[in-house]
Amino acid sequence: MLTMITAAAGGFGYWMVGYGYGELGDVASYLKDASYPVPGNGGILSGGEGYALLGNLVIGGGGFGISLQSATSPQYNSSASIGAGYFSFGYTLFNSTNLLVFPSLGIGGGGITVRIREAKGGSFSDLLQNPPVNLTLESDGFLLKGGLTFAYRYAFFVVGLNFGAAYTLGSGWQVNGNTSTGYPTYRQPTFWGTLVIGGGGWGSK
Repeated sequence: MLTMITAAAGGFGYWMVGYGYGELGDVASYLKDASYPVPGNGGILSGGEGYALLGNLVIGGGGFGISLQSATSPQYNSSASIGAGYFSFGYTLFNSTNLLVFPSLGIGGGGITVRIREAKGGSFSDLLQNPPVNLTLESDGFLLKGGLTFAYRYAFFVVGLNFGAAYTLGSGWQVNGNTSTGYPTYRQPTFWGTLVIGGGGWGSK
């Protein structure tokens, strides 16, 4: 169905790369209390979106990942990443032969992963009997997303800008794949601004 709509009314897709901002929320305090370094709140975002046009409606979806700034201490290394995937729809505010501007709203799923690694040396036997800390903390849940896209087309080539925000309602935390209790709440906003590079076409209205 999406292919038929794209052929009849136009469509395009693009890769996104830029800066994303997302906070760890309450889990940051837990990391500090355990003497682990806390990853930063910003980092590189990479992802993609694809849309079909039906009149002034823009229908599609996409996803992204953000690698937050890692942190280190004399004993530990920590990193974090935020990811999301969503269905999205929008409405064109401006549509000419070469320029398309549209806001969009989306729903889907999102989550965050925090990794803690201990920088520990020693004999092979000692490390087997007393292994270094190696933790993976994960939380995911329902996601709401909003965005604004400026797309410029030259022949089949599409470039532009995308600005967006998302809010994730985390449902709990797993530690090394194990369900935990008494966990911190993860309900945090994420913001981004990216360049977009892709291809496609549309007709002016």
